[in-house]
Amino acid sequence: MNFLKRHPLLMGLLGLVASFVLAGIIASIGARLFGGMQEYRAALGENRDVMLLWRAVLYGAVACFWIRYGRPRVLRSVADDKDGGAQARLLLRKLERMVLIALGLIETYNLITWWGA
Repeated sequence: MNFLKRHPLLMGLLGLVASFVLAGIIASIGARLFGGMQEYRAALGENRDVMLLWRAVLYGAVACFWIRYGRPRVLRSVADDKDGGAQARLLLRKLERMVLIALGLIETYNLITWWGA
């Protein structure tokens, strides 16, 4: 574990690979349940509004968890830095903005494809 703490880029890459593997597993299970990839895509297309609601609830739950538990914990842990955590707080704000921009872009893409572009 100490190795991963010293190499945060490797940790991020492992997280990215794990999310792609998880997405592949979910897609293959869905394709099997619906009888094929075309049927699975059709089922997803028919339930777009429910999927939008699901994503909104999921984003809200993650945001509440982050605001309630994650962010204060991170801020407490960086308060002991040499500069009092000023640099870490700045980086944390930038990271939070980047996540919001990425989610906004993903959902904009989803809306554009939903509207038939």
